[in-house]
Amino acid sequence: MDIVDIHYGAIQLPSLSTTAISLKEALNQLSSKHGLSISRLRAQGYDGASNMQGEFNGLRTLIMNENECAYYIHCFAHQLQLAIVAVAKKHDQVNSFFNIVANVVNVVGASCKRRDILREKQLLSVVEALENDDLPSGQGQNQEITLKHFGDTCWGSHYDLQLQELNNHFNKVNMELFLCLACLCLNDTFTAFDKDKLVRLAQFYPKDFSPIELMALKSQLQIYIMDMRSSTEFAGLKGIGDLAKRMVEIKKDKVYPLVYLLVTLALVLPVSTATIERTFSAMKFVKNELRNQIGDE
Repeated sequence: MDIVDIHYGAIQLPSLSTTAISLKEALNQLSSKHGLSISRLRAQGYDGASNMQGEFNGLRTLIMNENECAYYIHCFAHQLQLAIVAVAKKHDQVNSFFNIVANVVNVVGASCKRRDILREKQLLSVVEALENDDLPSGQGQNQEITLKHFGDTCWGSHYDLQLQELNNHFNKVNMELFLCLACLCLNDTFTAFDKDKLVRLAQFYPKDFSPIELMALKSQLQIYIMDMRSSTEFAGLKGIGDLAKRMVEIKKDKVYPLVYLLVTLALVLPVSTATIERTFSAMKFVKNELRNQIGDE
C-alpha cells in the first residue's frame, strides 16, 4: 500500500504557467507516470504563495477537494519566522532597533569605501579588545561576516515571541497532528508514548483506519509499547525513520501492522520544507551564472 507526500520542488511544470490548475495538471501527470494515485496522497508541503496554499483556489485546496486526508503543512520554520516578525513589528523598541540596523546596512552596503572604513574600524576594535583580553580568542571566533538585508522570510532576524501571534499563524489541525505525532518519539524509552493520542492520530485518516481497525489499533498499541520498552533491538534508534526500518528488519511490521501504518503516515508529514526553499534560493545564483556566460561555448 503506497502512501505519498508531495513537495513543490518535486513538480516539473510542462510550461511556464504556475497557476494552481497548471500545477494540479502537472501533479496528475507526475502521479500517473509513476503509477501513483491522488487518493493515496497523505501530505502536501508548499510555501505560502497564494497559488499553492490559497484557501479557495490554491493547489492544496484543489487536491483536498479530491482527498481530505492530504493534509497541507506550511513549513513550520517559515511560519515561526512570520509570527516572530509580526510580534516584533508591534514592539516599538525592537522594531526601532531593526530599522536602525536596516539603515546601517543600506548606508554601508551601498559604498565600497564605506565598507572598507567599517572593516578597518572593526579590525582595530577587535585587535584592541583581544590585547586587553576583552574578547575570547580561538579557531572560528571573531570572523568577519557579511551584512545582509533582513526580511519577513529570512532566517537571520530574532525577536521575542507572543503566544497569540503564534496561534494566529499555526493551523489548529496541523498542531494537533504534530502533538499526536510526538507520542511516537523514541527518546528515554518511549516516555512520550500516549495511546489515546496515537489513536486520535489514526482518526485523522479514515481512509486508512476503519472503526474496527481503530479498535484493533488500541490493542496493538498496548502490546507494542511493552515490546518496545523491553526489547534491546530498539535501543539507540535516532528517530521515527530508524524505528520504521528496524520494525521491517525484525518483522515487527507484520506483528503490529496497524502501528506500522501509523508510523508510515507520520513519516510522510512534512514538518519543514526549509531545505527545499534554500535549494530554490540557490537557483538564482545558477541562473545568473548562466546568464553571464551567454555566448560562451
